[in-house]
Amino acid sequence: MRNIRNEGCKPANKVKSKRTGATSWALKITPVTFCLSLASSIFSQAVTTYTDLTVSIMLLLFMMLVSVVFDGIGVSVTSCDKGEVKKLLQYDAKRAKIAMGLISNAEKVNSVCADVIGDICGVLSGACGAVLAAGLVREWGAGGNVLPTLTSAVVAAITVGGKAFMKGVAVKNADKYVVMTAKALSYVYKPKNKKNKELRK
Repeated sequence: MRNIRNEGCKPANKVKSKRTGATSWALKITPVTFCLSLASSIFSQAVTTYTDLTVSIMLLLFMMLVSVVFDGIGVSVTSCDKGEVKKLLQYDAKRAKIAMGLISNAEKVNSVCADVIGDICGVLSGACGAVLAAGLVREWGAGGNVLPTLTSAVVAAITVGGKAFMKGVAVKNADKYVVMTAKALSYVYKPKNKKNKELRK
């Protein structure tokens, strides 16, 4: 009877642990997102206000590119084959550790890449687009009612189209995408030296 009761309690404990972990993650990521969004908004407004249209366009394109690329990372870590990633990085322990870390925390990585970074870049892209439209109105002296709407529509269309394209690429090439991400992170991040259990599975 004791064994039966214990076996019945384990799934409930796991579910409770997952719920607690999800709540803890949400409480952590919310203020972080707020601070990052606030800082990014202040920075983008300062840059676009005191620079010319060329810099505003470059900043806008950069934000859109970052949003698309990170959205692809979020998709790839949730759809890749862990075994295949291990094979691709079997001779590179450092990057293999990074890749396994991304995969083992796929939900959090996807949340950060798609929700946090993606949404922040989306907001900043909209702000840059509005500043760009205002600059074009000043330059051309016309289109005050049309240009802001047209600019917002173009930015939204390119961003959504880019994300849809990159998601398709990330799903079809998820393993390689994760490997590329691990290689890029290896230049700025050093994994801990303790033995990684994921590598031995």
